[in-house]
Amino acid sequence: METAVQFYDYTRPELVRLLGDWGQPRHVGAQAFRWLYQKRAKSFGEMTDLSKELRQELEGKASLSPLKLHSRQASRDGTVKYLWQLPADVKGQAALVESVLIPMARDEEGEPSRHTACLSTQAGCRMKCSFCATGIPKFQRNLTTAEIVAQILGMEQDSGTSFNNVVVMGMGEPMDNYGNTEKAMRILHDPEGLNLGRRRVTVSTSGLLEHIERFIKDDWPVSLAVSLHSADPEIRSRLMPINRSNPLDKLRKLMRKYTFVRRLPVTLEYILLKDVNDRPEDAEKLAAYCKDLLCKVNLIRYNPVPTLPFDSPGEEAVLAFRDLLKAKGMRVFLRERKGVDIAAACGQLGFENTSKPNYEF
Repeated sequence: METAVQFYDYTRPELVRLLGDWGQPRHVGAQAFRWLYQKRAKSFGEMTDLSKELRQELEGKASLSPLKLHSRQASRDGTVKYLWQLPADVKGQAALVESVLIPMARDEEGEPSRHTACLSTQAGCRMKCSFCATGIPKFQRNLTTAEIVAQILGMEQDSGTSFNNVVVMGMGEPMDNYGNTEKAMRILHDPEGLNLGRRRVTVSTSGLLEHIERFIKDDWPVSLAVSLHSADPEIRSRLMPINRSNPLDKLRKLMRKYTFVRRLPVTLEYILLKDVNDRPEDAEKLAAYCKDLLCKVNLIRYNPVPTLPFDSPGEEAVLAFRDLLKAKGMRVFLRERKGVDIAAACGQLGFENTSKPNYEF
């Protein structure tokens, strides 16, 4: 039996070509695409401007169900973490992946008026950053384009809300799953898709140089964030093994190229780890690294993972680090903690399925 074609795997031009190969006029593929994303159709039967014969044909050879909701957890702060079950592989094993709904600004009644969707691109992660829970268990696989896109649609359907912003900062390294993530981002940006502007979607990378070079050339319709976490090569290599083959000096040159070509700032993510990268000299090195780089820095308090040997600095140290950077004229933001109590915060995803790692620091 042939595997059903998953419609969410296709960009608009690809869906037009697919239905053209099935004998349909070009406009039919565009109609189907609008049904998926503008009208949020949950079945082919709802696509009423397609012929009855085509809808019946699609029911037999195509699919709109790439994810199954396994469970959801709600935080005291309104954050919701979703655990999705992926389709089983050839061995019958079904991986699990998490994504997060994050409430942002609130209206006069105290209700969230804006929401951010945090999406995953892999089940597990090959980067093995020493402070991150996602890299502890064995890497399972890349997500398909459909599985990336379906996270935002599934959260939207469950919560009854729409998303103002998307961050691709969940489980996995997005650029290690380059092709599928790129297609998903083009669907999110497409005016007949989810119609999210370039500044509304941010993709985060640990700094894979060849992939960033390709990312710039291919002009993904998103903003770029880089997980930096230290401007000291030795410390960063201990925190992020990827730094050994993708060093800081070359990474900086590529970020300068990105900001010159795209005329957009790059966001540098910096998790503050007590007695590791939170000292005044660490802030001085970060400020020097960012000199003449169009960037902003997101400071993130370390979120606890019980099996990892790190702590968050005290509030006095956090504010001192921020203020030193500001005194250097840098744009610095201290990210508000969200979802810590349900292991949904930065660096915690995948924790509940982990065992104790071998990391020492």
